[in-house]
Amino acid sequence: MLARAVMPFANVLHAPTLRAVVRLALPVVLANLLQTLVNVVDVFMAGRLGPLSVAAVGMATSVRLLILVVVMAVTAGAMSLAAQAKGARDPLALQDVTRQTLLLSLVLALAVSAIGVAVARPMMTFLNGGGPTEVVDAGSAYLTILFAGTVLLVAQMALTSLMQGAGDTVTPLWLAGATNAANVLFNWLFMFGPGPFPALGVPGAAVGTLLARALGLTLALLVIGAGANVIRWPAGRWRWNGTRIRDLLAIGVPSGLQALAYVAAGFLVVRAVTATESGSYGAAAMAIGLQVESFAFMPGVAISVAATSLVGQALGAWQPRQAWRSGHAALATALGLMGAVGLTLFLFAEPLVRLFDPSAHPIVIADGAAYLRINGAVQPILAVFMVLNGALRGAGDVRAGLLGTVVGRWAVVVPLAWLLGAWGPWGTSGVWWALFLGIVVQSSWVALRWRRGRWLDVALRRSDVWRRHLHRLDAEARRAFLDGVRTPAMAQDGTREVVTGEGVRYERDGEVVARWTAPENAAPESAEGAPRTPVGA
Repeated sequence: MLARAVMPFANVLHAPTLRAVVRLALPVVLANLLQTLVNVVDVFMAGRLGPLSVAAVGMATSVRLLILVVVMAVTAGAMSLAAQAKGARDPLALQDVTRQTLLLSLVLALAVSAIGVAVARPMMTFLNGGGPTEVVDAGSAYLTILFAGTVLLVAQMALTSLMQGAGDTVTPLWLAGATNAANVLFNWLFMFGPGPFPALGVPGAAVGTLLARALGLTLALLVIGAGANVIRWPAGRWRWNGTRIRDLLAIGVPSGLQALAYVAAGFLVVRAVTATESGSYGAAAMAIGLQVESFAFMPGVAISVAATSLVGQALGAWQPRQAWRSGHAALATALGLMGAVGLTLFLFAEPLVRLFDPSAHPIVIADGAAYLRINGAVQPILAVFMVLNGALRGAGDVRAGLLGTVVGRWAVVVPLAWLLGAWGPWGTSGVWWALFLGIVVQSSWVALRWRRGRWLDVALRRSDVWRRHLHRLDAEARRAFLDGVRTPAMAQDGTREVVTGEGVRYERDGEVVARWTAPENAAPESAEGAPRTPVGA
C-alpha cells in the first residue's frame, strides 16, 4: 500500500518523462497559440464591424463547434492508434492507421457538410432569441461557408493528429504557422475588401478560413507524400479495413459524442445568457471571454496531446509503469501552468475584456470580467480533466470523458445556468458559476477512472496478441505472460512483437530475443472471467 501511494510522486519527479512531456507539448502550445491568435483576430476584426458582428461570430462559433464532433470522431482514434503503433515499432500498422483514418475522414466530413449547411440558419435563429436579424443573417452565411468546406478541416486535423500521436509535434507546428498566417491575411482581404477584393464582412472570415485550410492540407499531403515524416503516404491498395475502422470508431465515436454533448449543451448555455437581462451583450461578453480564456486552455490542450502520445506509445510497447509515470508527469506540469495562467485571468479580467471591446459597453465589460474571474479560478481543476482525459485516450479508454461531460454539462451546467442565470437572480454570473461546477464534476469523474487503472485492460484488449491468444487465457496465465515475457522483451529499444498462430516471438536486429507459445488447451474466457484488477498495474 505504501509503495502504491508513493509511486505517483516518483512518477512526477522522473526527469526524463518530464522532459518528454515538455518536448512534445511545447510545439503544440505554440501551434495552439497561433490558432488562438487567429480566432482572436476574427473577433477583433468583427469588433471593428460593430458589437452585433461580435455577437454573430460568437454565436456562430457555438454552432461551428458541431464540426468538432466529426473531428474528434476521427482524430481521437487516429492519435491513439498511431501512438500505439509507433510504440509497438510496427510501421505497417502505422501506415494502415493512416490509410483508414483518411478514408474515414472523407466519409464523415461529407456527411457533416450536408447536415451543417441545412441547420446553419435555424440554429442561429434559435440562439439569437429574437434579437436583431442582422446577427442571424451574418452568422448563418458565415456558418454555411464553413460547413461546406468541412472536409478540408477534418482531413488536415486528421493528418496533424496522426503526426502528434506518433510523437512528431514539430511538423504540425510549422503547418499551423503557415495555415494561420494565411488565415489572417485572407480574412482581412475578404472581410474588409481592400483593392479588388470584395468586402464580405463576417462571411468573409469564413472564406478566408477555407482558403487557409486548403493551403494547410496541401502542405501536409506534400510532407507525408515526400516521405519526410514519421507518417508516410500509405503504400499498397486503399482497402477498407473493417477491424481498424472499428478500432478508430470505438475510440472516436465516444470522443465525438463527448464533443457533441459539450457543444449541444453550449447552445442552451448561450441561450440562457441571451435570456438574461444582458441579452445579446451577454452573448458578446461570453464570446470575448471564451477568446481570452482560450489562451489559458493552451497548456492543457498541449499537455493533453503529449499525454495521449506518451501513454499510447508506452502501452504500444506494453510498459504499464511508464504509462502511469507519463500521465502523472503530464498532470503535474499542467497544474502548474494552468494555475499560473488562471491567476493572470483572475487579476487582469477587466483590462483583457476592454482590449476586445473598443466600444467599452458597460454590460459587456462587467459580464466579461465576471466570466474571466470565475473561470480563471477553475483552471487548475480543468487541467485535471483535460490532461487525464488525454492520457486515457492514449489507452483507447474514452468512456470516462464521455460520461463526465454528459453528467457535468447536462446534469449540472444546463439546469443551473437556467435556474441561477436566466430564471434566477444572478443573471450572467449564475451561468458562469454553473460552468464552474460542471468542470468540477467532469474532472472528478476522469480522475477516478485514471486512478482505478482499468484503462490498462482497455488498451490490452485492442492488441493483436489479445485477439489471437490472450482472450483464451485465465487471468493468472495472462499476467504471467505479460509480466514475464512481453513487458521485459518490449522494454528493449528496437524490439518488435510478431504474433503468429502458434504464439508470439520478439525480434531485435533480426534475432529472436524471446518466444512464447500459446497453450493448446486454453479455453475462451467468458466476460465474467475478465480480470478484476488492472493488468500490469
